Amino acid sequence: MSWRIPQGPECPNLLAAGLVCARFCYRQQAGQTWLPRKPGPEVSHRIMELEFLLIDVFTDRPFGGGRLYLFPDGAGVPPDLMQNLAMELGAGETAFIVPSTQSESGRSGLRVFTPAAEIPFGGHSVIGATFALDHMGDRVVGSEHEPFTWELEAGQYEVVTSFENDKLIYSIQQDDPVFMGQYFHRGKVARTLGLPEDDIAITGLPCEVISTGLPIHIVPLSSLEAMRRIILRHRDAETIARDLGFGDLFVFTCETVQADTTVHCRMFAPYFGIPEDPASGAATGALVAYLVKHRLVKYSSKVRVICEQGLEMGRPSRLIAHARVSGGQANAIQVGGQCVLVGSGNINIP
Repeated sequence: MSWRIPQGPECPNLLAAGLVCARFCYRQQAGQTWLPRKPGPEVSHRIMELEFLLIDVFTDRPFGGGRLYLFPDGAGVPPDLMQNLAMELGAGETAFIVPSTQSESGRSGLRVFTPAAEIPFGGHSVIGATFALDHMGDRVVGSEHEPFTWELEAGQYEVVTSFENDKLIYSIQQDDPVFMGQYFHRGKVARTLGLPEDDIAITGLPCEVISTGLPIHIVPLSSLEAMRRIILRHRDAETIARDLGFGDLFVFTCETVQADTTVHCRMFAPYFGIPEDPASGAATGALVAYLVKHRLVKYSSKVRVICEQGLEMGRPSRLIAHARVSGGQANAIQVGGQCVLVGSGNINIP
């Protein structure tokens, strides 16, 4: 017995069109050949073609910061397909621009997905989407431009653009902080991070849940050396999830690699299908509220915090936060950074 690829009209050469012909025919020793039945109308399918942009957010270089897949035209994409695309692409966040719920509102809607679930708010999705509008020429760029408003499940969020050292910075206005309580099971947190409890206890600071759009569990560590020793234990993270409803941890230390940064951070979000996130805008906003509350940064009526993140992953990120301070509490928190377009393409969904 042998195999052959038939030639002629039954199997035209499709290689020039970038396709591979897989019509193999089986030939018996007797020489009889069965050719495949030509496809009829019943095998034709309607193709949904979706354009996407690949954007690195909170960084000034490709392959740094937080990776975002943005679909500029999410209208008509079913939610289950949005979730499947987010899972298939595997980025920390995948976002879809959709029509505003209010006609002629001058703003757009945005739906944000992690590989595991849709989330009501995503800082780097909102910033990356605004950068995409500028890239596509759908919004005027400039320091005097009015803020652009996005509608998300969690509410409406404004993005402003400004120039800092001749670099264009996109910043999002976050919700005023809600202090949701301290988490007193420090031993569970230490075990989840694969660290001795002393690495947390020596700071004299609490583990605390704060929200500026999403609840964030903030964990203080003593040093960069302790940060580098972290090995996340997913089974222990599940015990925290049973207590809080989520097992994600935003870990920080005031010891930094870069001389001009304020804090060094790592974000572990297994609850949302993200083993580690290289840049976390929503978490940075909550951290600013934590730093001011516990007097870990100098401030007057305003405070500025620069967060370095993603260094352990080889995806360096730089998040710049500003806030007003009143009565020892941060408010009007803005978190921003630069964006880089890495690539673009199309996905065909049968």
